[in-house]
Amino acid sequence: MTVFADTPRWPRHGTVWGHLVSDRSLGELHEAAARAGLPPRAFDLDHYDWPASAREDLEAAGVSFVGDRELTRILLRSGLRVKLSERPAARARRSAAHAAELGLDPVPRDLIVGLVGHVDPLPAEPGSFRLTRDLPHGDVRVEAHDAQGRRRAEALLARLDALAREAGETGFVGQAMDGPPTD
Repeated sequence: MTVFADTPRWPRHGTVWGHLVSDRSLGELHEAAARAGLPPRAFDLDHYDWPASAREDLEAAGVSFVGDRELTRILLRSGLRVKLSERPAARARRSAAHAAELGLDPVPRDLIVGLVGHVDPLPAEPGSFRLTRDLPHGDVRVEAHDAQGRRRAEALLARLDALAREAGETGFVGQAMDGPPTD
């Protein structure tokens, strides 16, 4: 087993969070996260975020616990690390690739087709939105600061659903986030 976790210490959503990384491959990381019961949405480009309540499940999955600095060294040595300064470009590449799969143009600021990974948080700008759907005909969670953001989210979801159906799917599954309109 070459999957490692640090001690949760980053507060968010009423708990503290740690990181889970592999020293070998993203495939191995995804497998270990699944064995521990972490949701695929917890993946963030090169690591999984995990809540303090998941520690026993991680231990049962054979994850090794190390200090924060050691975890960082492991991730750097693995060659899987996406540097903080490169994360926006990595998200843009992922979004462009996922949009191209569907034939979506223009590309929203952040897009994920499927269940693995999550988009950036909702920007604090009027007209922005973040939407999530985990089942093709399931509920859609929309975050928006205003009616314009909600309308934009609904319009994008309609386009994503239509494109997914053209590709043989029953509906869009994934996440999208976009800032205010540029026009």
